[in-house]
Amino acid sequence: MNNSMTATLKYATTSYKKMLLMAKLINGEKVGSALTQLSHMPKTAAKILYKVVHSAAANATNNAWAQMENLFITKIDIGRGPKLKRMRFVARSRVHGYVKHRAFVRVILDTK
Repeated sequence: MNNSMTATLKYATTSYKKMLLMAKLINGEKVGSALTQLSHMPKTAAKILYKVVHSAAANATNNAWAQMENLFITKIDIGRGPKLKRMRFVARSRVHGYVKHRAFVRVILDTK
């Protein structure tokens, strides 16, 4: 596998399920089309995924001398990251716990 055609983001500040919904929409598409779709979506996961796809495209053009028009998304790996346990103070001196989720994202590009 060519490392210059990939981009990885660790510990993204959203859950992997939300990120997976955005990844399914753009999997297998051309990079230019995927970037325009992600830029018009009002989701936080779309903004994070936009940055990763854009970084992978920049890696491919700079390191592998690939043309931006010929690139397409081969695979997007979304994985669970570690959970951060937090607590919120509520009425009557009690505490409620909640979890902040993280996700791992890996975008693999290829040329046609």
